[in-house]
Amino acid sequence: MAALAAALPPPTYGPIISDDEDEIQRPAPTQSLIPRNVIPAYGQRRGWKPTSPEDFGDGGSYPECHVAQYPLGMGKKKTAAGNTLALQVDSEGNVRYDAIAHQGQRAGKVIQSQFKDLVPLAHRKDLDDADRDMERPSEDEVQATAERTRAALEKLVHGKIKAAQPKNVPDGQGKTTYIRYTPGQQNGEAGLKQRIIKMSEVVEDPLEPPRFKHKKIPRGPPSPPPPVLRSPPRKATAAEQKEWMIPPCISNWKNNKGFTIPLDKRLAADGRGLQDVRLYIQL
Repeated sequence: MAALAAALPPPTYGPIISDDEDEIQRPAPTQSLIPRNVIPAYGQRRGWKPTSPEDFGDGGSYPECHVAQYPLGMGKKKTAAGNTLALQVDSEGNVRYDAIAHQGQRAGKVIQSQFKDLVPLAHRKDLDDADRDMERPSEDEVQATAERTRAALEKLVHGKIKAAQPKNVPDGQGKTTYIRYTPGQQNGEAGLKQRIIKMSEVVEDPLEPPRFKHKKIPRGPPSPPPPVLRSPPRKATAAEQKEWMIPPCISNWKNNKGFTIPLDKRLAADGRGLQDVRLYIQL
């Protein structure tokens, strides 16, 4: 640094130093060294473990070190202060494991967390007669509880009613406007005076039934059907009815209803009568 300062030319405009500053003795500048943890080079970290946040610097973790690492506190579970309960014992010296169930609950709340809470009061040996008596609450406590319940229910009901009401409710009188009306000459009358008309919108009830009944006009007759070109119906003759006669189906295998079917009907349904019997004589 000294050789570099000697090689440079002197500054054209030097710093202005007053006479008072010459008399003040300035302390010599000192350099304070900040101790830093020495991190081994890559490949030489066998047996080394990062223990403090300064070991990670501004980077991430070291994959070659097989230990739990939390660079910059990332991934580390934060435990809230006062979340740990102290070990408590009862009057007999037994550990109270139900203390965690009573944590954060209101004072006087009954929490059944032990086996003796399931035993009826009449069979409990650790209670005397005064503890077994179930006293009814006083009249003041009943009234106070009823008043709190009524206030809570009214708050819920008023909130639901307010939410169901429309946001913009018009005034009862509606919007009122005044109009100056000058009548013309009607039927030859002259000298009519001006009048001021007050016009206001009447608020309508949305649940009011309609004042006028709208009747639907019945529909007119439709277009006539297209003509069908066919001959008029004729009465079928006996021969035609006999030709159209379809014999009932008789099965030789099924008779679910148990009808008594004559033998000739069964043979006719079998179709044997339609076959011609031919006899062949071999000479």
